[in-house]
Amino acid sequence: MNEGIHVYQALTPEGRESRLRRSGIEAYLVSGEGAGSGQDRRSGSPGGLNRSLAESEGGGEAHYRQRYRVKVHNLAPLEITPLGAGLGMGPAAPLLTARPRPRLSEGRESSGSPAANAAVPFLARGSLPKRLGSLAAKALYCLGLDCGEVLIAARGERRFTVEAIRPPKTGAGGSMPELYRSAEAALRAALERERPGRPDLVMGMDPEFLLLRVSTGRVVPASRYLPADGVAGCDAGPPGTRGAFPVAELRPRPRGEPRALLAQLRSAARQADRLIADRSLSWLAGGMPLRGWALGGHLHFSGVTLTAPLLRALDSYLALPIALLEDARAGGRRPRYGVLGDFRLQPHGGFEYRTLPSFLVSPVIARGAVTLAHLIVSHYEDLPLRPLDREDLHAAYYRGDKPPLRAAFEPLKAQLRALEGYAAAADAIEPLLRLIEAGRTWDETRDVRGLWCGEHAP
Repeated sequence: MNEGIHVYQALTPEGRESRLRRSGIEAYLVSGEGAGSGQDRRSGSPGGLNRSLAESEGGGEAHYRQRYRVKVHNLAPLEITPLGAGLGMGPAAPLLTARPRPRLSEGRESSGSPAANAAVPFLARGSLPKRLGSLAAKALYCLGLDCGEVLIAARGERRFTVEAIRPPKTGAGGSMPELYRSAEAALRAALERERPGRPDLVMGMDPEFLLLRVSTGRVVPASRYLPADGVAGCDAGPPGTRGAFPVAELRPRPRGEPRALLAQLRSAARQADRLIADRSLSWLAGGMPLRGWALGGHLHFSGVTLTAPLLRALDSYLALPIALLEDARAGGRRPRYGVLGDFRLQPHGGFEYRTLPSFLVSPVIARGAVTLAHLIVSHYEDLPLRPLDREDLHAAYYRGDKPPLRAAFEPLKAQLRALEGYAAAADAIEPLLRLIEAGRTWDETRDVRGLWCGEHAP
């Protein structure tokens, strides 16, 4: 629990705020409205953070905004409590405290008892609890924490800001509160059920690409050619394109082995090739091949328990090396997209890792990335290095500064090659590593259609 607490402890309050903002999280821990101005807040003493929570609960701040205290364990909200809206507002009544409903194995929510449902009249509805829980989990994760409390303020227009963060309070002898102890026990039980090497792991993906008419420089909506569903389909685009579904997406059928999944990816690409009849259109992939058009290479996992250490292993051993191959344009998607540890829970009970750009830039890169991801998730407990915990490397990742990241990857590469199972995966991963060692980068202006569907396609 809280394997990266040294990150949180090493940062000043100003450093924590800076790290959160670098990661795309609006935060006012020491500056701006709601931050307070006492010496405790500036010094970063625990009393300052405790006071910020207490002030909001008791209406001590003269800011008329709704605030919420969110307790999180292992990326999931345990409890969400509305605290009132500023001066003169007392803490919320106990019955307004919302605890997320337990999830069934199929991913459906349990209705719980009538009394329990009645206790959460407004937080049980709509997207608010999901939005608050997601923001709190991301903020804690960014600062190296797996569990803790986050104070969030509503700012209107569906905007929320982080005003305070703290690890869980510990009792005598370092004991954790019961809420966290129960969650930790459930997590450990789930991990104990996993078999060595995670043979039940299943992977899927949905890498994106754009259709460009080069003669005009304009994006052609993928919805002109591709359906909303299917292995080759269309998806929503950036703000301003609502309802147009301009982005193309490949959704190969999930498989348990990388080789089989990649065969499905090639099949999906051929299906897209058949449906997109206009041969004059270029297919563009990567991170941001055109300004304002951020693309992702999302990977889906099931048959494995999502944990913060698993996400950190994917960040360090997958996102970092892929960043070394990026075209300079790709960095433009961060921090709105492509942030470290970006994930989304899926209805089937698995999760989606959303940090990578679209690896359709090259079959070699796609093959290496997918195989490497499978290897990492299968053995992440044997991959303990966390270079991105370091403030200088965290900043380097977000500004696209490759030399320090390249140096940091050397010991990670050695650990990957020492993993059980690496020999079987080496034929796919080694070409990727050779590209990194040679200092190669992809070209996001390149038409990738021929790479996947041409005469020499894999």
